[in-house]
Amino acid sequence: MTRTARPPILLALLALAALLLSGCASTDRQQAMICVAVATAIGPENKAISIQSVEPLTGIDHAVRVMFRAAGDPRQFFADCAFAGGTLSGGRRDVVAVRGFDGRLSDIRLETLKRWFLDRPGAVDAAIAETDWTPPGVALLDVRPSASVGYALQQLTNLLNVAAFYMPLALAYALIYGLIGRINMAFGEIAMIGAFGAVFGIVTAIGAHAIRIDTILLFSVMVGISLASLCGWLVARTVVLPLASAPSRPFIVATVGLALVLSEGVRLAQGSREIWLPPILETPVTLTGGPFPVMVTQLRLLIFAISAVLLPCLLVFMRRSSFGRAWRAVADDALMARLSGIDPIAVTGVTFMLAAGLAGGAGTILALSYGGTSYSAGMLLGLKALLASLVGGAGSLGGALAGAFLLATIETGWAAYFGSGERDIVVLSVVTILFVLRPNGLIGRKRALEEGRIIRLS
Repeated sequence: MTRTARPPILLALLALAALLLSGCASTDRQQAMICVAVATAIGPENKAISIQSVEPLTGIDHAVRVMFRAAGDPRQFFADCAFAGGTLSGGRRDVVAVRGFDGRLSDIRLETLKRWFLDRPGAVDAAIAETDWTPPGVALLDVRPSASVGYALQQLTNLLNVAAFYMPLALAYALIYGLIGRINMAFGEIAMIGAFGAVFGIVTAIGAHAIRIDTILLFSVMVGISLASLCGWLVARTVVLPLASAPSRPFIVATVGLALVLSEGVRLAQGSREIWLPPILETPVTLTGGPFPVMVTQLRLLIFAISAVLLPCLLVFMRRSSFGRAWRAVADDALMARLSGIDPIAVTGVTFMLAAGLAGGAGTILALSYGGTSYSAGMLLGLKALLASLVGGAGSLGGALAGAFLLATIETGWAAYFGSGERDIVVLSVVTILFVLRPNGLIGRKRALEEGRIIRLS
């Protein structure tokens, strides 16, 4: 990637992000759906409802006005719905007041409406289906593939979402193994800390009364990555650097113990229950139409776009920057690098912070994409990303990306067409077969005969 090619790519990414964020309606999607359902409940009985508009109610926070007509009735009706909170607060779906064409609903009628209608599973969707209103969305492509092709394309979007958090974590393993030939077993827990940091960032931004969703997301990502990088720096100073020249077994045992310390520390500090977030940028984006429409949320599409740009840029950075050259020099021969004026300790510390930041980014993507995290989320995630890195080729950055994409493909493909019950068994079996066929990974190299060490490709 040349320098002249980078600005257009970055501008295109910024344009896509602006498009997705600007596509968010000023009316909260969930609240709009609930208020449309309320309109069907308070409108004239036994008459079809035609929705005219759904807009924020001026002068009242977290309130929606629905304008509608009833079949055969010339009058213009409306339904005003006030909610206990906004998009990212706990009261997002809690209706606290309703006003219609015949006045404000009493507390008893409102509680009856909520208990026997709005709180029933599927009632809101069923009420919307009876109207001519469609929840807001964004359409990109005007193509209509067959049902089987549409289903396959939908699974491709699921694959990309899984790969989006496997790839940064696999890169983290490859950066450290390629530098010092050691496997840090605590990267999964560092990713979990990044996920908690992202959640705390969102809560803090809401507490600071940040109302712009892009500001909240940016702050959340910054907190998640920064917290993970800080954790990586502490781990590098206390565990990695003292054991970098030790045999591999003490290093692995120490990092396994570190993983347990981090996991149990978070459990004691935050509790064992999972922490969930309200949906963010959940407006569906229709990629293709047809009998099986391919749809993703705005948030996932934004994650795809950012990952598709930043991960290749990281590979280019490691290939062409002065730090990348120092990293390769230390990885090839730390003593010669020191004699050439490069500080191996400083390079190792910065590398671990970069790797921890990548792990934190993976945890942040996981928390935002699936809406929550827990203290136990890091173990299995870290193990799978480690396998992906080794399958691609130990110490190879490009191999780590290839292995992560392969692992995500196997996971998603098997779950889509054969069910998720035996998914992990199949994934681990395929990984075992790949190791038997290619012990050094997909893009790995054999040991150098003259030095007895692994030759990197990065």
